[in-house]
Amino acid sequence: MVVGMNTVEFTMTFHTPFRVSSGKARDGVNETVDPIDALPATSLKGVMRASAATLLGSDNAHVSSVFGSGTAPSPWRWSAARPEDGSWETPRPVARIAIDSDTQTARRDMLAFAEQTGALRATFTVSQLGYLDEHERRRHELVLAVCGQATRSIGAQRRRGLGWVGIRCTSHTVDADAVAEFVELMRT
Repeated sequence: MVVGMNTVEFTMTFHTPFRVSSGKARDGVNETVDPIDALPATSLKGVMRASAATLLGSDNAHVSSVFGSGTAPSPWRWSAARPEDGSWETPRPVARIAIDSDTQTARRDMLAFAEQTGALRATFTVSQLGYLDEHERRRHELVLAVCGQATRSIGAQRRRGLGWVGIRCTSHTVDADAVAEFVELMRT
């Protein structure tokens, strides 16, 4: 086995715009999106890890084995998402306000502008970086495929209508047998 040659591939369909903030503001915009790397690898890994923790349990050994822990790095490397047509939509600012829960009116000095972007579809991969024996690699690929497909949202304000997605694993079949095998991982 050649380390680094095994990959799990995904296609993502966007149902709404999304925002993964760059951490930088600019004149008139509080939260900006990187127009080149709008959906970085770290965000994809984070939402897939959250799906794994929800499905398997946050203390399940398979979560830390696949995604890494404080004592051991992940044997996998995520790519950034790349839009199918080559570029993300031009980031556009939208206004957000904070509502006072007592008066149900806009709170004073709580207007913010944040960018969002989108695409029809994008792809990303998760590539093996560290050594895994064949049995462990297959188990990791199963966790990645199922948890990728279980991820339904990305970025900021996921519960407020942004970042809703559908993800499909295109390199591994997630059928009834795979789901049954994954359910067994919940018990171990």
